[in-house]
Amino acid sequence: MLLTSPNSAFESHPQCQPPSTHPTIFFLYDFVRNSHNQLKAVDADKYAAGDNGAKTAVSEIEGRNAFANMLINDKSGKLSMMTGGDPSNPADFGPEIKNKALILSQ
Repeated sequence: MLLTSPNSAFESHPQCQPPSTHPTIFFLYDFVRNSHNQLKAVDADKYAAGDNGAKTAVSEIEGRNAFANMLINDKSGKLSMMTGGDPSNPADFGPEIKNKALILSQ
């Protein structure tokens, strides 16, 4: 299932394993997980019926997905600085997470 794929990709990432979870990877994992939880809270029937609240919630989630994709592909080191990582050695999310982030942002 597409919605659970990003979470499982993060959970299986070697740098997301306790006890030494990479702070940048954990930050993005938490962000994506929260986005997924927000999506699960949207009433699909209300969304299909055109409910403004449901449409606004889905629009917010789409924005979060695009933002996650942008952060996952950051090469500037700014994300690392924001999450306490080493900006000269940004986190490598790997092809699986990058691909799933791209899919969710389209």
